[in-house]
Amino acid sequence: MTGHSPMVSLRIPEDHILELDRLVGFDGMRNRSDVIRFAVRKYLSDEHQVTGERVQVDLGPDLSSRMEDFCRLHGERPDTVLRQAAREHIRRVSIGDAEIGDLISSRMNELRERSNDDSNAI
Repeated sequence: MTGHSPMVSLRIPEDHILELDRLVGFDGMRNRSDVIRFAVRKYLSDEHQVTGERVQVDLGPDLSSRMEDFCRLHGERPDTVLRQAAREHIRRVSIGDAEIGDLISSRMNELRERSNDDSNAI
């Protein structure tokens, strides 16, 4: 990749540099540039980074452990599992809200009919 791509300079905090250095040598990454290129590639390829809003959730130790086990067992990514869980929760609550709305409308209609019947009896 040397010589074929433009060079970009940036400033990053020292603790980030220490983390970059810690990753050098893993998964064929020979230097900081390899680590940074990998991180940029990953960031640009993640669909939620480009098309959606990022939300950070603290699952706590118990749920984090269960999520890790679930993802390992089912070959899922945590972000995929959480997106699906959010969709399902919103769907379920929306159905519940619609049912409540229907019950309220039905009860209001009963009260209107009763009120009309009472006014017609006079």
